Amino acid sequence: MNPLISPALQRIRETSLRPAGTRPLPGAVDLSMGEPDFDAPRPVIEALYQALLDGHTHYGNLNGDPELRSLIAQQATDARRQTSIAVDSHERTAVTPDQISIGHGATGILAAIILALIGKGDRVALPEPTYSLYSDLVEMVGGEVVWVPLDHNQHVVLESTLAAARTAKMLILCNPGNPTGAVVPKETLEALGKGLADTDTIIVSDEAYRAFTYGTSFTSALEIPELAERLIQVDTLSKTYALTGFRLGWSVAPEPIAKAISQVGRTIAGAPNAAVQKAAISALRSGKELYAPMLREYVSRRNVVVKELSEVPGVEFSDPEGAFYVFFRHGLSIPSAEVCAALANKGVLLRAGSEYGPSGEGYLRMSFATSVPQIQEGIHRIKQGLAELKK
Repeated sequence: MNPLISPALQRIRETSLRPAGTRPLPGAVDLSMGEPDFDAPRPVIEALYQALLDGHTHYGNLNGDPELRSLIAQQATDARRQTSIAVDSHERTAVTPDQISIGHGATGILAAIILALIGKGDRVALPEPTYSLYSDLVEMVGGEVVWVPLDHNQHVVLESTLAAARTAKMLILCNPGNPTGAVVPKETLEALGKGLADTDTIIVSDEAYRAFTYGTSFTSALEIPELAERLIQVDTLSKTYALTGFRLGWSVAPEPIAKAISQVGRTIAGAPNAAVQKAAISALRSGKELYAPMLREYVSRRNVVVKELSEVPGVEFSDPEGAFYVFFRHGLSIPSAEVCAALANKGVLLRAGSEYGPSGEGYLRMSFATSVPQIQEGIHRIKQGLAELKK
């Protein structure tokens, strides 16, 4: 134990496989990043500029901009009323601004959720492979990660997930999945709600990639009546609107939980960025108008990935249903981290599947949030690199 650092940081250092982040080598094809390569939408930039001109340069409301929270609450209410929950009274289905927490990206919101709700020894079920931040946060606070393997198509296995979640304080779903690209079906969400009805288990649904699916319908957990009393839904500007640098995310939760999340958030970071929140209002009001062109491009890129990666000998994968990743089995008998490092030396950057949970060993994650020529060159280098590693 290093006496200069906290036990919390020590736990992360001992368990985390998340890379620290380095600049790629000159000439390398970077297929490792989960960041859209599109420019920020012009209307949102103009809204940010106008917000600055209008004087939104000071501390704002510690709980988040009231106008933004009202807009998110209304959109969450609209999502709920699209489904059978609409048979209930409008009063019961309405989401109020007090159920909205604003944070420093989805990362900040997720950290606030864990710090607010999980303590030493609390069990958190993680269907995996999944986004590695979740386990890092649970380890940080001294919680117990309960890994629940996905099936061979990278989908949630209902029986084992319910069994783990029923004895856990929290279940975290990444939907659509990072790194898998899998989408959780509506039927699975409904079954989880029914199966946890007599428990106190909280479900966190991280829906950062909800705008990008490919021939597979996406159902937000907000639309599932059976989940309403135990759900924390998380979203962000980052992926949908290519605004990763804006660092703005939010959650929708039952009011007592939302108050706890907001209290942690303002304790750690104070008031969210005032001008960025005004720009967020512009983005959310525009909605699909802004991200539809990105979705069309992702569809084209995905089709290239599916065609060309399937032609690499030894590689196996399920076609991505959402997000902008393909998670593929590399077919070698050496650890994924070593394969990843060897391919980096060949000029293509990926992420080791082992970063995302025990079942990720043997896999690599490739992002297609970059141009088609880069994707094609990257796959060419993957093919050459894997062939040399097999010799």
